[in-house]
Amino acid sequence: MGIKDLSRFQLFKISYIIQVLSLKYAGKEFLPGTTFLRHKNGPISTDIYQAINELFQKKYIDLDISKKEDYEFERHGHKLIKKLPKLSFNQGEVIFLDNFLSELLPLSQKKLKDYTYSTEPMREIIKKEKGGIKTGAVINFSTVVVDPDVVDSYADEV
Repeated sequence: MGIKDLSRFQLFKISYIIQVLSLKYAGKEFLPGTTFLRHKNGPISTDIYQAINELFQKKYIDLDISKKEDYEFERHGHKLIKKLPKLSFNQGEVIFLDNFLSELLPLSQKKLKDYTYSTEPMREIIKKEKGGIKTGAVINFSTVVVDPDVVDSYADEV
């Protein structure tokens, strides 16, 4: 898509949304065994955080830190600097990723955050947080409503 760098915010939100969409449309996790936790800015994953750090240490990605005058926080852009080892996705997984990444990657951070907070797991956790954000709570994906009509067509491929 020609995107030269992705913020950690984008990496976490897109991974989370891919997990939700995979459950909704394929009936199974795209990132099996990946835990997402409630953070003040939405879902994060220590598994993904560790993977990002490993890619950084192995010099596959680099970090470009920038600051905008109209935003108080630094932007940590992750950019690929060395070709990754061959990833093995089946044809269905490639189609699934291409389809949804083409929708998610162009979104602004606000729209990505809105999308994230509109999912069933985030709506459920927010409902339980009447007294404020409960950082560190494990996000429950069992609330994702599976679309049985679509699962039949995706399940064999993803």
